Amino acid sequence: MTCAVALGLVAAASSLRAETPPGCPESGMPIETLGSEKEQRAALYEQARACVKEGKPLEAVALLSQIIKTDPTAAVAYLNRGSAQAAAGEVALALSDFSVAIKLDPNLLEAWYNRGTTFTHIRRYESAIADFTEAVRLKPDFAPAYCNRGLANMQLGRYDEALVDYVVAIDHDPTLTYCYFNRGSLYLTLGDYRKAINDFNEALKERGDDPVALARRAQAHEAIGEKDKALDDFRAALEADPKLESAREGFNRIVTEQQRSDRHKP
Repeated sequence: MTCAVALGLVAAASSLRAETPPGCPESGMPIETLGSEKEQRAALYEQARACVKEGKPLEAVALLSQIIKTDPTAAVAYLNRGSAQAAAGEVALALSDFSVAIKLDPNLLEAWYNRGTTFTHIRRYESAIADFTEAVRLKPDFAPAYCNRGLANMQLGRYDEALVDYVVAIDHDPTLTYCYFNRGSLYLTLGDYRKAINDFNEALKERGDDPVALARRAQAHEAIGEKDKALDDFRAALEADPKLESAREGFNRIVTEQQRSDRHKP
């Protein structure tokens, strides 16, 4: 499965730099803070960010809803609530919040990007491409938008456009390891196995035990006859995820071939 990555919660313009960042309050009830209304709102943003970081997106939704109640024109609050809704699996609510954020502030790059990413996850690829295109119009060097647009183009079978997007994304930000993974998957589909291997090597630098990347690199090695390397990768993929069917099938396929070859040796 190729990757489309969303942005996390965005800090408000007036966000505080507390010496001790607040944690996530229980049940979405805000931790009492002193200061002006702006400072209290900034504290709510920080508490919501903490909730998402702690894996409690619904608590973040409750906190951000309080900000929206007091300021219905706060585009960043809608953006962040949309991100929290997406993290909670509430896709329709997330899309609604991102759309409101865009209506309130058409230049809010993150809202276009996160809505595009959400569209990608639900396979509305044309809508995703339109949003990512607007994101790169707003910020021409925004590498994640190129990478995610590449994924949407790839899913639609527009391989040339996808490859261009991946190349531009990596050129702007060579640290996007998931983009190397996506481009490697495209090269694998196109039968350009050596380039696929090179990209999976880059992707695995961040997480060397990623089972899907290992299995796909194994498929590329197998395709060019490097069976020992393929077997090693399939084995490593199964160690990381024993239930990964593509790795199990590949491992069994090569072992069976080797056993047949051994039986025919004089």
